[in-house]
Parts: sequence; C-alpha cells; structure tokens
Amino acid sequence: MKLRTRLFLIFSILAIIPLCILTFFSYNRYCQATTQRMDEITDRLFENAAVTANRTLNGIGETITQFNFYGANNDSLPYQLRSFSNSDQIPDIYDYYTVSKSFTSQCQTILYSNDTIYGIYFFTPSGYNFSYSNSVNGSLQPNYDPKTSQWYQETLTLDGSMYVSMVDAHDLFTGNKRSVFFACSIKDVYTHHFLGVLLIDCDPSIVDLSIVNTLPKMALLTISNKNTDDILYTNYDETGDFHSSNTKILRQDLDITPLQLTAVFDYESLFREYNVTAVLLILVAVICMIGFLILAYFSTRQLVYPIEHLSRKMASQKGHTLEQTGRFLNRSDEIGTLYNEYNAMIDSLNQAVKEDYQDKLITMDAQMKSLEARINSHFLFNTLEAINSMAEIDENEQIATMSLALGNMFRYTLKTKSELVSMEEELEHVRDYYSIQSIRFDNRFSLIVDIDHELRRKKILKLVLQPLVENALYHGLNYCTLGNEIRIRGSMDERNIYLDVWDNGRGMTSEVLDRLNTSLQEEASFTELGHRNKQSIGLKNIHSRIQLYYGKGYGLHITSCEGEWTNIRIHVPILFIKEEV
Repeated sequence: MKLRTRLFLIFSILAIIPLCILTFFSYNRYCQATTQRMDEITDRLFENAAVTANRTLNGIGETITQFNFYGANNDSLPYQLRSFSNSDQIPDIYDYYTVSKSFTSQCQTILYSNDTIYGIYFFTPSGYNFSYSNSVNGSLQPNYDPKTSQWYQETLTLDGSMYVSMVDAHDLFTGNKRSVFFACSIKDVYTHHFLGVLLIDCDPSIVDLSIVNTLPKMALLTISNKNTDDILYTNYDETGDFHSSNTKILRQDLDITPLQLTAVFDYESLFREYNVTAVLLILVAVICMIGFLILAYFSTRQLVYPIEHLSRKMASQKGHTLEQTGRFLNRSDEIGTLYNEYNAMIDSLNQAVKEDYQDKLITMDAQMKSLEARINSHFLFNTLEAINSMAEIDENEQIATMSLALGNMFRYTLKTKSELVSMEEELEHVRDYYSIQSIRFDNRFSLIVDIDHELRRKKILKLVLQPLVENALYHGLNYCTLGNEIRIRGSMDERNIYLDVWDNGRGMTSEVLDRLNTSLQEEASFTELGHRNKQSIGLKNIHSRIQLYYGKGYGLHITSCEGEWTNIRIHVPILFIKEEV
C-alpha cells in the first residue's frame, strides 16, 4: 500500500472517529439536557397549576369562613342564625327580615369582589332559606327543600368539610346554567350547634388553569373528584386525545379533599419541538466529516509529494550503505528509504553536534573567566595605584590595613573551589574593598549594609557586589565629591533574591538611564577565546556573568533620579543547596 493511501486512511480515521464519538456524546448530552429541561418545565407548570387551584379553593374556604366569624357584639350573622337552628321553633318574621338584611349585606360585599360567584345560599334546619345572587344563574327554585337532595345529605356527612359538586346545570337553580357549587355545614363556634348549610354557586371558570398552562397543546390538566370521578376542570378540548406512548403523568391532592389535580404531558410532541436542534447537530457533524475527508485527501497529497520527491533524490546518492538492522530498514516504501538515509545523516550530525557542544562549553568557560579577569584587573589597578600613592607620601598604619584588605581580596578573587559563595563571604569582600577606599578618600563616605541573617546564609555568584559598590563610588559619588553614602539592601521571596546597591550621588538623566538599561539587554560579544572587546568593564560584565550562570531573566536593572540617587538591583534565583553556610 502506497504511503499516500496509508496517510489518507489514517487522517480520515483520526478525523472521523473522534468526530463520531463527539457527535454521539453531544447528541446524548443534548437529549439528556432536553429531557431535563422538559422535566423542569413540566414540573414548574404543574406546580403553578397546583398553587393556582389551591389559591382558588382556599378563597372559597375563606369565603365560607366569613360566615363563621363572630363580631364584637351580638349583631354578627352566626349569632343571629341561632334562632333558626331549631327545627321545632319557628322564628318570627322580624327575625327573618333582620337576618336576611345582614346576610344580603355580607353577600353583596363578597360578590362585588369576586365576579366568578353566581350566588350564595344558606339553608337552616328550621326550613328558612337565605339567598343572594347576581341573577347570572337565576335564583333558588321556589319552595326548594334541600333535605331531600343527595348533595345536602353528603354535606352533612362531611361534618364541616367542603362538598364540591360536578360541573352541570343543577336543577336547584332557575338559571339552568352550567356551574359548580361548594357546600359546607356551619356550626356555632361556641356551642358547636348546627346552624345550617352554606352553598356557594360559582362559574366553572373559577378553577380555570388556562392562565398558567403555557403548553395548552401538550399538557392536559384535570381537576377531578377522586371519590366520584367527577371532573371539575379539564382542557381536553384544547389538547385533543393523546395517542403518544411517551407521556409523563403527575398527580397531587389539592387542599380541599377529595379534589385531585392530574397533569398529562405529551413528551413526544415536546421532543419534536426540540428535535430541530438535534437534526441540525447531526447535519453539521456530517458536513464536518465530508470536509475532513476532502481536507485529508488534499493534505495527504501535499504532504506525500515532497516526501516522494525527496526519497528519489536521496536514493540516487551513493556511499550511504548501512549494514545495521532496524525496525524500518527493511521497508520497501518511501519511509524505508528515508529511514536508511536518515541513519547515515544522524551519525554525522551527532558527531558534529558533539564537537560543537564541546566547543561551546570551552567558549563559555573562557567567557566566564575573561569576565572575571576584566573586573579583577580593573580593581587591582586602582587599588595598587592608591597604595603606591600613599607609600610615596608617608609610611603609615593605613598602608598595613590596605595591604591586609588587599590580600584578603586577592585570596577571595582566586578562590576556585566553587563559583558560588555565601552572601556573608561576598559582603566580607565588599568590606575589604571599603576598608581600602575609606582610607584612600579619608572616610568621606559611608557604607551601610541592611541584610538579615537568613539572607546572609544563601549562596550567590561571587564578585557581583564589590564591582557595583566601586561603580557607585566612582560614577555615583564621583570620588566623594557629589555624595557620601552607599547602601546595600537585600530581600527575598520564595524563589528569588533581590540585592540593591544605592548611592546618593549625582544620578543620571532618563536618556542615559534608558541607554544603559538597553545596553544590559544586549548579548555579550567576544572576538575570540580569552580576548575581549573595548566595552566598559563594569555593569555589562556583571550582568553577562549572572545571565551566563543563572540564565535569561536574571541580572541587573538600574533606576535613578538625576541629581539625587542611583539604585542598581541584582535579581538572582535562590539556589536550594543541601550544605548552606
């Protein structure tokens, strides 16, 4: 099989299989999310329907409760109805007129605030009936005796619980209009004596749930009587008959027993609403697959043609015969040719890299030593000049001090055991330098060191502080003519050490400062091994040494205020060495 065919198949498989898996996973996740979303919608709809139904039914209960309420005096309706609670004692016409007036007044207030109530009727044991209606469903039938009606007997049996009728044109009303009525027996709250039966005739829309049914075509809501299977409310006419096998049914008992709310949701229709996105997802996946195949074909063609051309060129060259064996050496395709020729080039390349790497190590080592030599020779030249000048004037104890400090500095500079020293050793080297220069300049400047004990134990590259102090003395203080103080401050965090060499000398302009910081970022250049160019030997050399040892990102940074101060910051990493001094 040709390499081009292999690559095309590999690219196609690598593109199509993950895409199929991703599509399958996305489709399943989308279906799960859709189902979860539909569950949330249907649960919320059902909850809202239950809350609305209970609120309506509780409103009827509160209306009935108003007829049980006793006022502060004996004018309240329950108190007046006591005289009608005895079937053997017939009240006079004046009592009937008084109670009728109170009953009418209370009913007017209720019907005025609720237009779904057709009428309110009260049947007493004495046979007197009180009624008030808005004439929508007529009035109570003349000479109607409720005691012979089944609803009345059931209401008495419920003993204070509410009776709910079916929705129908009931024969006790003259209006012959479909309605639903609620009945409840009323008792004296003090004596528990039966006062009568209160009936509230209502429009069937009182329990209408269409306002909360946001899915009228897919959700069938029904309020029914569990005992009689009478339906109080249903939106069956809107939904039609559900023929779907994928339905969700929810039931909940309402606050008024035995009413129950039932909801049937057509999930199949809901899925069809969301199925457009699922089909679009699959369509996009198919288009992507076709695009990947086309891309794989042209990519394979563009990739393999140069390899085929290169393999022919490499095969035409002589002198590359290898006798070693390997996994790809016996292949007859283009990869086999490339692998055999590649082995020969690798051997030659490895040898060249090895030699080049060794040369770089030698060059780097020479650069390090050359940088140290620049700093040391420059300082020794100035120190010896100072000692020679004082020796010519007068032999003094100061010369002994300078000689001792100079000897310490010689030994420290020639220390070859390690390029790393403790911070304390580096500070001792600075103090020796300060001893010499304070004698030379007649103690006209001071050196202040602010570094805590913990930082003094850390390791640092040697010969980085003293040249900065020297630079501050010569260039910042201008040989003690423009300032008199040099400070060394140190701090560290979890990974880095920061050392600042500050002087109160002449500072520098922003142009000079920018030029100096820019020169620090330039690569160090050497003309040949052990030979240096004519650049200045100060800050650039220290910055180069730090970067050669620690790597890029570390070194010096200079800040200054013209005429006031200059600060040089050293930034190096903390080296976690087991044996720290």
